[in-house]
Amino acid sequence: MNKVILDPTHIRQQAIDDELLVDHSALAEKAGFLTGVAVTKAVYLGVIGLSSKNVDDHQLLFLQVCSAQTKVALTDYKQWQRIRFYYPIPTSDGFFIPKEVVIKCDVNHSFVTIMLASEEGTQLFL
Repeated sequence: MNKVILDPTHIRQQAIDDELLVDHSALAEKAGFLTGVAVTKAVYLGVIGLSSKNVDDHQLLFLQVCSAQTKVALTDYKQWQRIRFYYPIPTSDGFFIPKEVVIKCDVNHSFVTIMLASEEGTQLFL
């Protein structure tokens, strides 16, 4: 009989394998994170825009902003488990619309998951 695996590491890896999350740990290290980082598909597609040519540059800039927001939240507010801020997401007509982004840090494991606020409370918060 198969046991249900409730290990957060396994669940997170399964979400990455199922393409619910996009693993950005290597790029996030360049941005200043010291932990593994994954973003939701909505964040990934939103940040790169509809016709972006240099995906890594857009993602790196986004992750640098997230890293800076995490440092501010940690040093100023001592809040690091859930951080909220607005990020300008490109639209199809060339404009930007601010979307609320949530950075969720796992207390027991060294994971960071970045999602849109509208996704918070779904299975994507792993």
